[in-house]
Amino acid sequence: MSDKLIEKIKSYLLGKPDYEKLDILFNENGFDVEFIKKVYPNLIKTFSDLKFKPHRNNWMGDKAVQATLDFDNGHWISVVGGADGLYGDGTNTFEIGFPVSGEGDMDVIGYLSPESITEEIFKIQIKKPFKS
Repeated sequence: MSDKLIEKIKSYLLGKPDYEKLDILFNENGFDVEFIKKVYPNLIKTFSDLKFKPHRNNWMGDKAVQATLDFDNGHWISVVGGADGLYGDGTNTFEIGFPVSGEGDMDVIGYLSPESITEEIFKIQIKKPFKS
């Protein structure tokens, strides 16, 4: 990929929110994630961007962990694991939760690997904002 092409793409997308850049590159133009990473190396979030801390509900015990990411489209993701009642061991598998509407409806998926969580993060990161 040439530097000219990268600069042309960046110029075209200048000023657009991140979710729109990703939508245009991925959904509208069919570029793959690896190409997008070359154009915008820090734009796509992955499992490694999650900063785990002890889960805020201390009744779950000291092994429960939680991390969250917020995106510019108003969507977010919560990743938890490591305690009874959570769908993941907090080391190799995790449970994710994310909004599916602007009205507080949530979806939860359990027992995901870090690689699968990265895929889900990407899907959420490129969604259009909820309608007001």
